[in-house]
Amino acid sequence: MAKATNKNGHAKPKAEEPLTAYFLSLEVENVRCFGEKQKLDLSDGKGKPAPWTIILGVNGTGKTTLLQCLVGFELVKQSRLIESKDKESVENKGFKFDIRPSFFPTANELIRRHPSDFVLSVFRIKYVTCPDMAAENIRLNTMSYTITHKIGKPFLTSSIGFGNATDVEIFDPPVTFSYGAGRRIGEIAFLEESVDDDPTGTLFSDKAKLRNPEEWLIYLDYTSSTEYMVPRDRVLQRKRRDIAIELLKAVLWEIDDIRFIPGEGMRPKPRVEFLTKFGWVPFRQLGYGYQSLATWVADFASRMVERYPYSENPLAEPAVVLVDEIDLHLHPKWQRELMGRLTKLFPNTQFIATAHSPLIAQAAADANLAVLRRDGDQVLIDNDVDYIRNWRVDQILTSDLFGLETARSPAIEGMILERQNLLGLSKLTAANKKRVKQLEMDIGDLPTGTTSEEMNERAKMREILDRLSKERQPAQ
Repeated sequence: MAKATNKNGHAKPKAEEPLTAYFLSLEVENVRCFGEKQKLDLSDGKGKPAPWTIILGVNGTGKTTLLQCLVGFELVKQSRLIESKDKESVENKGFKFDIRPSFFPTANELIRRHPSDFVLSVFRIKYVTCPDMAAENIRLNTMSYTITHKIGKPFLTSSIGFGNATDVEIFDPPVTFSYGAGRRIGEIAFLEESVDDDPTGTLFSDKAKLRNPEEWLIYLDYTSSTEYMVPRDRVLQRKRRDIAIELLKAVLWEIDDIRFIPGEGMRPKPRVEFLTKFGWVPFRQLGYGYQSLATWVADFASRMVERYPYSENPLAEPAVVLVDEIDLHLHPKWQRELMGRLTKLFPNTQFIATAHSPLIAQAAADANLAVLRRDGDQVLIDNDVDYIRNWRVDQILTSDLFGLETARSPAIEGMILERQNLLGLSKLTAANKKRVKQLEMDIGDLPTGTTSEEMNERAKMREILDRLSKERQPAQ
């Protein structure tokens, strides 16, 4: 019998395509700053996964903790089990939840501080398995796990909920790719069976590194032309190289082209250059915002290419990506446009990200928003935030999403308040009047438009009105 092949004539893998899953919600109880049970909604409100969820909140309210809880555990074969008190629930099916190696040191620190020796940290995740983000036919699954802590040592107890499933083989939790706030660039792009090449590592350790986008491009370019690879594989690598180039051109602002420069001398080292408005620039000389964004996006894309090696467009395949501080190092213009660009490049990816930027919140007005709020000695998750679709950035800043009292600078706001207090007095002294006049000079004209053009137009209108008013005054 002839081997099954795809459109390009490549032999299809023996194993079936990876099953697809997306997150619907996360519940946490007694986890770090979270006390009583809290729920993070990751759905679109209609029982399906939200393509985008943005988590907002001041520093120290548990944004990173929620991302870590989503990817801290993995479904593994029984042979890899750690000590557990609840093996009976799924032992016959041969699967169990285990703590990821990168997450294990963190797991012992997840507990909410408590005087008792025994403290329970409870996690419960709901998710669906379905062909893609737009699928109508979905299957609901749940996974729950409890960590019992005693004298600094965690014991994991876990359970699996299959929904209406009867076969464990169709049960598969979301496969996630995670990017912490560090996002350090590694030296190489491709490591086979390396414990250091962890798709979630940077979310748990500042020392973890991502794949190097320049080395990945060089690797793809070399393998697409070397005579040491069979022609069929060279064609496949050439396609992957072209996908990588078009990806970086699409996601990086004002990058018009990418080229490969061969190395010279006794120890040649090739490099990749990017065509900017200032000419061709090596990757390491690009601005840090360029490097940071290119690194985590290329890392994700390279893993998608590996996960879906026979797909016509691996970037369009299903995935879940977690990004801590997605606005990090990005210009405001980039922040506003980033979500739209990523959605076009990865149409079946569920993005769950944290942010501190009102511009990200504004861009995510039609997406799923959650705000973490302090309430005494614990943090509450608010999934019902204000409707901000048509709001300006300053209005978002002064809403309950960010909680600023004013969008003006502290110095100007202080002078405005002092002026109001003086004018509110029943009688002004000469000193009071002098102070009010000085404050008005220091405050100057307060802009009322929403753009610099509107501000200039209104300022000119005031000048014209003042001139007309003076011209109409009777001569003395």
